[in-house]
Amino acid sequence: MRKEQIIKENLRRLGEISAVYNPISGEGSTSVERVAVTVEGFPIETLYLPVSMASSENIKRLAEVGANGYIRETTGKEATDRSVIRLWLEFCLTRIKHDFEYWARTMTTIADKGKGRDTAFTLNRPQRIYLKAMERLRLQEKPIDIILLKARQWGGSTLTQLYMLWIQLVHKRNWNSVICGDIEKQSSIVAGMLSKVISRYPTWATGGKRIITSPYQGAQKTRVISWSNSRYSLGSAQKPDSLRSEDISMAHLTEVGLWKATQGRKPEDLVQSIFGSIASGPYTMKVIESTAKGVGNFFHRTWIDAVEERNNFTPVFIPWFAIDLYSKPIEQESYGSFIEGMNEYEQHLFSLGATLEAIAWYRDKRREIPDEWRLFSEFPSTPEEAFQSTGCRVFKISYVENIRKDCCPAPFIGDIVTSNREGKEKVEFVKASPGEKEGNCLSIWLMPEKENSIKDRYVVTVDVGGTGNKADYSCIVVADRIAMIEGGVPEIAACWHGHIEHDRLAWKAVEIARAYNNALLVIEANTLETEGTEGNNFEYILNEIAGHYSNLYCRTSQIEIKQGRPRRWGFHTNSSTKPMVINFLIKALRDGLYIERCLQTTYELDLYEFKENGKEMGAIEGNHDDRVMATAILVWVCYNYPLPQRIQPARSGKNRTRIISEASI
Repeated sequence: MRKEQIIKENLRRLGEISAVYNPISGEGSTSVERVAVTVEGFPIETLYLPVSMASSENIKRLAEVGANGYIRETTGKEATDRSVIRLWLEFCLTRIKHDFEYWARTMTTIADKGKGRDTAFTLNRPQRIYLKAMERLRLQEKPIDIILLKARQWGGSTLTQLYMLWIQLVHKRNWNSVICGDIEKQSSIVAGMLSKVISRYPTWATGGKRIITSPYQGAQKTRVISWSNSRYSLGSAQKPDSLRSEDISMAHLTEVGLWKATQGRKPEDLVQSIFGSIASGPYTMKVIESTAKGVGNFFHRTWIDAVEERNNFTPVFIPWFAIDLYSKPIEQESYGSFIEGMNEYEQHLFSLGATLEAIAWYRDKRREIPDEWRLFSEFPSTPEEAFQSTGCRVFKISYVENIRKDCCPAPFIGDIVTSNREGKEKVEFVKASPGEKEGNCLSIWLMPEKENSIKDRYVVTVDVGGTGNKADYSCIVVADRIAMIEGGVPEIAACWHGHIEHDRLAWKAVEIARAYNNALLVIEANTLETEGTEGNNFEYILNEIAGHYSNLYCRTSQIEIKQGRPRRWGFHTNSSTKPMVINFLIKALRDGLYIERCLQTTYELDLYEFKENGKEMGAIEGNHDDRVMATAILVWVCYNYPLPQRIQPARSGKNRTRIISEASI
C-alpha cells in the first residue's frame, strides 16, 4: 500500500472511531440493524431504532401520524402534554425490549472505573463489537453461546453480566443464571455491580415498584430478583460446591484461562456440570471468557474448537487496537515520516486494522516490554498472539500466519478403502456422513489426477503415533509437486489423522500412496522400530509392505545393499535428522516454499517449542506434534528428491522393483 493510500485509510478509520455515538437517539449504533424513524411531537423526534421495533405496525403508524394523531386515533381524544408523556414512556418501555444499548444507557448505573464515581453504562467501542455478536444470535433465536478472548481493560465481563441481567429484567421470568470465576473475589465484584444496578433501577419502568434482591432459601450466594423471580448464583472454580446448577438458563464463566485442574476435578468437568443443566434455546446463554493464559489448557482447546466449528460457541476476539485507550496522537503533517519509519510488523498491524496513532502507542509500549512473546500476551493483535505463552517457540508467529492464509476446509472428508489390504484392487474414496467425526478420516484438498505423463509428482509421508485415545496421533500427509516443474512450490493435497493399529496404518499409507499414482512413500520408522509395548513386529510390517509396494523409501544406500547389508525401510528421526527437517520447515514457512491447506497443522506449529535444555524440540506439554513432523519430513523430501518430470509413454520391458534410498535423495 502506498503512503498516500495509508494516510487516506487512516483518516477513514479515525473518522469511524470519532463518529457520533448516541445510545439514546440510536445514532451511530451498529450492534443491530437500525432505521431512522421520526415521530412528530416526541421529546426526541428522530430516533434510530432497531429494525425489529421499527417494523411493527404501531411504530409505523406513529411515524405516519405523529404523537398527537396517534393519541387521537387510539383514544378518540385530543392529545395533552400528559398523554404525550404517557405515550412516550410506553414507547420507551417497548424500546428497551429491542435496544440493549438504550436500556444500558438509561436504566443502569455502574462505577466509572478509575474515576471514583458512578455513571450510566455507555458501551465503548470493543463492547459494541462484542454486543453485535450476542445480538446476532439473539435475533436469530439461537442460544447465545460465546467464547470471548479478551485483551485487557475494556469491560467484557461487565457487558456479559449486564446483558444477562437485561434478559432477566426485560425479557424473561424465572430465568436463572450462574456466575463463576476462578476465585470468589471475582464473583463478589460481579455481585456488587449487579446489586448496584438493581437497587437503582428506575421505578417508572416497573410501575412504581422498587426491585430488591433477597437470599434464596437462606443462601447468601444465590439471590432472587423480586421483579422477575429470577435468580443469580455466585461461585468459583476453586469452591464450586456453592453453585446451584439446577434449572439454569444462563451461565457466565469468567477468567477460565486461570482455572486449574485439581485432583479429581478438571475445569472441563465443572464447566460441563454447569452447562449440562442448561436446555439450549432462544435467550439461553453460555459465555466462557478469559484473557489468554497459555496454550493447551481447557480455554485454549475450547477456543480452537470454536474457531474450527467443532463446538457451538461463537468465537469473539477483541484486539488491543480496538481499545481507544491505546492510542497516541500524531500530527497529520508527520504521517509521512512515521510511515517511512514503520517496520514490517508495524505494517502488519496496519493491515489488521490498527490506526497509525495506535501503532505509535504500541511502539512506545514495545520499548517498555522488550520480550516479544510477553508483549503479545499482554496486548494481542490476533488470537494467535494472545495465546503466545513462551519465548521458546520454534516457528515465528509471522511465518505461521503467512501459511495460514492459504488454509481452507477440505472439500472431501472421508476415507480410502480397497478390497484387500495389499491394495491390488480398485481404490475408492468414501465420503464421511454429515454427522461423522473427522477423527480417523482422510481430508482431501486435491484429488489424485490419474495420468502417467508426470514422473514423481506426489510424495506421501507418515508420522507414526500410538493407538490409544490418549496416545499421540498418527498422520499421513500427501504433497502434489506438479507446480515444481515450472518453478512453483508443492501443495498439501491430503491428510489422514487419527488413532489406528500400526499394521493398518502402514497399509492405509500404501493405499493412499497407490491412489496418488504410486507416490514415493516415506514412513517415519522410529516408533515402528523402538516401540514394543503393543506386541507388533514392526520391522516385519515394513518388509511385508516392501514386497507389495515398489516405491517405498529405504535409508540403506545402494552401496550398502551391494555389500550385503539388509535394507532398512523408512525415515529415521534422530538427533541429526530431526533438526534438519525442522530447520528446513522453518525456511519453507519463511520463504513460502510450500502451500499449506490444513488449519490444524498451523495450530500445531504454534504449539511447537524448544525445551528447557535449548536443544530438544516438541509440542508443549499436553499437545501433539504429529502433523508438524509429518509435514516437516514431507517438505524436506519434496526439495531433496528429484523434481517431477514430464515423461514419454513407458516402453515395454521387464518391470524392476524401484528402491528409493537416502543416496537417491
